[in-house]
Amino acid sequence: MDVFFMMDKFGYARCVDMATYERNKEAALSENKYAFVCKNTGKICVFTNKGQLHTIKVSDLPFGKFRDKGVPIDNVSNYNTAEEEIVCVASQSELNLYRIVFVTKDSMMKIVDGGEFDVSKRSVAATKLQDGDEIISVEVLKEQRNIVLRSAEGYFLRFPLEEIPEKKKAAIGVRGMKLGAKDKVTDVDYTQNAVEQTIEYKDKMLELNKIKLGKRDGKGVKVRA
Repeated sequence: MDVFFMMDKFGYARCVDMATYERNKEAALSENKYAFVCKNTGKICVFTNKGQLHTIKVSDLPFGKFRDKGVPIDNVSNYNTAEEEIVCVASQSELNLYRIVFVTKDSMMKIVDGGEFDVSKRSVAATKLQDGDEIISVEVLKEQRNIVLRSAEGYFLRFPLEEIPEKKKAAIGVRGMKLGAKDKVTDVDYTQNAVEQTIEYKDKMLELNKIKLGKRDGKGVKVRA
């Protein structure tokens, strides 16, 4: 049956039945970092900055009242809070239906079929990383049309998702943005066609759709604060 998974910013996870979720919908979505529907017989996928995928059986998570604290995911998986950071949490059954975009701080990127993460092991390498690199974004592709890469030095590059090749999970990928010697990608956003998307950048609101559409492997444009 369907259950509702919730995980707060401290990594405590739990599930409730759908009726409980519907009664507490607003709080469930506002108080948790990750919140979505999954099957009680399914698995939760946890992607980390070290390029690892940790899986958790939904049946291993506490199932009960809405205000129950839950359990630290370190206790029910191989995830280690001291050594890695969570980048994305998703339902394994949902991932089977979509493709996923990986982006690293050194601007390597690729699209991977979500079915590649339907694994039985508790931990596997979700992607290949070059020395010193780490994952900063893992995104499930649904309505998104363009990707926006932002660098530490204030460059923004927006280009169509079609320019990112689909690769196997063991591949490193391709370069998304030309970076200066000391620059790195810090943020990744997505835009949809005809849907306004704004972010706060240096205390001002920035409309991502108004950033000139470029090509993958360009330098991007410097946005003045």
